[in-house]
Amino acid sequence: MATAGSQGSTSSKPFHMRRWLSVQQAVDHLSALSEDPLTSDDLARLAENHTLDLYWYRPGQQLSYIDRPGKPRTELTEPLRLCPEYSSDWRAIVGILRQRPALPAEENDTPTMQDDKGNRLQITFDFSHRPEPFSGRWYPNYGELVVKRRDLERLESHLFSEDDDQALAPNLLLDVIWQLEQLAMANGHDQSEQPHDLEWLTHELSDRTKLDPNLLGKVLNAAERQHAAH
Repeated sequence: MATAGSQGSTSSKPFHMRRWLSVQQAVDHLSALSEDPLTSDDLARLAENHTLDLYWYRPGQQLSYIDRPGKPRTELTEPLRLCPEYSSDWRAIVGILRQRPALPAEENDTPTMQDDKGNRLQITFDFSHRPEPFSGRWYPNYGELVVKRRDLERLESHLFSEDDDQALAPNLLLDVIWQLEQLAMANGHDQSEQPHDLEWLTHELSDRTKLDPNLLGKVLNAAERQHAAH
């Protein structure tokens, strides 16, 4: 049978309690860890960047093997990985995370899945149970998309440290430095002081930071050039 793993298939526990989380459970879990509420759109961005694998779980759904047409059909008993290699399929699946159902016209439009042995599969229906064209039954619905618990746990530190640890872009830093330059020099434009200039600011910073004034001068000049280039 097609499964996403070989262990635990006889357990009486719900699948998500062992290894899996539904999309909504994943969102609730991450929101509980975050200061700001998260939505499935946050998972969609991870999926768009191919950072998070998505799986389809529709118990009892019939499957056919794409590369082995003579092999008998099998049944979906545990989640199968949805293949992100097919860009049009993947865009539609990511859209489902954003509450936009995918409504393909026919069976050949259904997304490709992969089992743990590398076999590629698609859903299939008996003729009498075949859905209508543009039916949501050809694609997962929001409640049928799941993620691996361990994948989500692996991403937690990345998700919640990203903002703190991400290096600021040099151009952004130069913009900030230029704004600080303007503030410092504007403070010298009163009647009791001489107007401040870059040389004055360089020496002031050198005195405060004990950094080489030549290095500081290069930074301030780079900020001026960056602003002028905008």
